Amino acid sequence: MVLLRGTRRLLKGASALLSDGPLPEVGPLTTWYANVVPLPYPGRSLVLFTAADTMLSVVASGRSLRTTIPVFQRRVPILLLRLGLPGAWIQARADNLADVYIARAGAQTLDRTVLGTMTDASYQIWAEAEAVGTFDELDLDRVEDRLAQVPLGALRSERSSLGSPADAVAELARA
Repeated sequence: MVLLRGTRRLLKGASALLSDGPLPEVGPLTTWYANVVPLPYPGRSLVLFTAADTMLSVVASGRSLRTTIPVFQRRVPILLLRLGLPGAWIQARADNLADVYIARAGAQTLDRTVLGTMTDASYQIWAEAEAVGTFDELDLDRVEDRLAQVPLGALRSERSSLGSPADAVAELARA
């Protein structure tokens, strides 16, 4: 099971999807944060999903959880494969993604480090979108790959001596 914590703006239209009961236990790549990232194209947005333990980010076209969660569930294993992680480890993460627990309001976003990383990633996504010119030319795989390689001070100081989300995920897979 994966725990998803959305920003208030993202959760606003997702009341039917919110989960009841206690928060699930967490493991590697099982707590994710999500927020809407507006793009420089009229009416276009992405939802940015960021893993709390590695800052690894996945993007899905859209602005609601109803439409982007299935895309998120498909894109995470594909990104892990592009990062060269072991197949069995990727499959275990994919199995976890089959069940997404969406935290109710009041339990949305607790980790300021993740939120700061997501804010920086949002600016990077906007800049890349602006540089390519049109939504059709925006390559989401490339966006994710670039975000995975960005050195992050939060990872260097707390979780990894190497510093990028790709390094932090590789460390988790080796553990």
